[in-house]
Amino acid sequence: MTIFGLYILLIMLVAAGIALDVMRSENERTRLQYTIDRAVLAAANVEQSRAGEEIVRDYLRAADLDEDLVQVTSLDVGSERRVTVSSQAETNTLFFDMIGIDELVQPVSSQARQTKTETEVSLVLDISGSMGGSKIESLRVAAADFVEKLLEGEENLTTISLVPYNDRVNAGAMLPNYFEFTDEHNVSNCVVFSDEQFEQLNLNHPLQRMGHFDFRTSYRNGNEVGPVSGPNCRDDDYAAILPWSNNVTELQNRIALLEADYWTAMDLGVKWGTLFLDPSTRTQFASMAQDETLAANLRPDTEFLGRPLSYRGDGTNKILVVMTDGVNTQQWDLRADRKTGPSGVFIFRDRIVNGSNNSNYARCDNDGDPSDCSDHFDAADMIKRDADGDGDVDAFDVQACIDRSGVASRVFGHCADGRGLNHDNEVTGNGDGYLARYSFWDAVEEKYWVSHLGEFRSTPFGGDEAVEINRADLFASLSMSYMANTLLRGANWDTRVEYFYSWEETHNRSRADTNLANICEQARDAGIVVYTIAFQAPDAGQTAMQDCAGGDEFEANYFNVSNLDIQSAFDDVLAAVDRLRLSR
Repeated sequence: MTIFGLYILLIMLVAAGIALDVMRSENERTRLQYTIDRAVLAAANVEQSRAGEEIVRDYLRAADLDEDLVQVTSLDVGSERRVTVSSQAETNTLFFDMIGIDELVQPVSSQARQTKTETEVSLVLDISGSMGGSKIESLRVAAADFVEKLLEGEENLTTISLVPYNDRVNAGAMLPNYFEFTDEHNVSNCVVFSDEQFEQLNLNHPLQRMGHFDFRTSYRNGNEVGPVSGPNCRDDDYAAILPWSNNVTELQNRIALLEADYWTAMDLGVKWGTLFLDPSTRTQFASMAQDETLAANLRPDTEFLGRPLSYRGDGTNKILVVMTDGVNTQQWDLRADRKTGPSGVFIFRDRIVNGSNNSNYARCDNDGDPSDCSDHFDAADMIKRDADGDGDVDAFDVQACIDRSGVASRVFGHCADGRGLNHDNEVTGNGDGYLARYSFWDAVEEKYWVSHLGEFRSTPFGGDEAVEINRADLFASLSMSYMANTLLRGANWDTRVEYFYSWEETHNRSRADTNLANICEQARDAGIVVYTIAFQAPDAGQTAMQDCAGGDEFEANYFNVSNLDIQSAFDDVLAAVDRLRLSR
């Protein structure tokens, strides 16, 4: 029994020793596994500039582990970084060697993968007239908060293109420097898209510039000096597109200035929004980002060169956010045959000397002595005017006219090109100056209607010194109502109607709804995630937003706001975007 007991004791000691060896081996494996796990997480960080293997070995040395026992594989593909480590925990045995096992070896491995989620967002905001009052105020607060939260901590990953719209979209003075616009004029920068362009996402150059015209201003309001006062497309940068920005301050400043006016063209807003997500505008992005003459607050970050990225790329989110409170309405433009070419309207700048009635120009040389007309202003020699007010008539007067007249100097300059046009009446303090005299070709009478005389003539008033205005300049400087009801009062009715209806409806509501559905479908099919918000919109507007988001299949992407709390809808969109980022 004593001998048997000694055997049992020996077996128990060996078993306990083996258990101790196993515990020691497992402890070593756990320590190695913990160190490797931490190392691969650090090495796989997409913001990490050091080599993955270098980082892993640093962690092993810090933990007093043998770095020679690991094999490290680091892979960088596009926006993804993947680090894989394989090793083994080796433990010298104390008791296992009694049964011939000198070392316990346990395999250890770990892999970490991180994808840098690059996000491109187009924010398309309704600023039509029905958005007035508390609605536009709520939108400004909600949209400003949205861009701030969307970019918070993501400034190096996310760009936002801001596209405000009503019944037109103002591209602003900046975009024509990088996108090709047609050149009928350069006064304003709205675009008219064909129906076919709503069936495709890619950029088609040139972009058809909307005519610069005013069919709203009543003739009773007169004709102000210079450009028309109520153009269909504004000639400043109010509500202009801001593309590819990660500048929270600039985005919020633009949003803070938004007001509500005019009608609604959701299809136009969405078309512009998709252009800034489409890879076909990559050249324009690069040109803007690398243009050092462009103000820094407007210039896209060069860190984003290569955007817009390809559709459905790993680690890439393309997001379109559209909101409206209404329904699509009509859209307008100049008739195609009224955009370019001679207008048949002549202007003569009739000289006033010492306040005398200058309508005698046509009779001043009745005696056959042209010198009798020497005091009258010569329309072909406008540089004689002291434009810069320095008391001398010199070459600087030309530049003074250009500076004062701005982009429309060829239309409104006093002396920009020697035959520049200025459609206002001007009288100085001493009674000197000129009056603008118009002659309209009347196709019915086959004569010119001379406005200030109220009579027909076979030649324009002012003779050879009268200057024919091209169509683009005519409509940019005289409202249609003023022409038809003031300057043409007394002329043939058909002629008056023809000048007034130089504009046309390019899209009605039905056509705009179809275009909206088409461009939204193209966006979804390409992989753009579309979120829509109906803000106290009527049934038709709600339907349009549901359809744009993708209908029942994408019900979660549509948000209906029946009160003024549009903030909650933007918060829901933000939460959805954050989930989308994490899922990548």
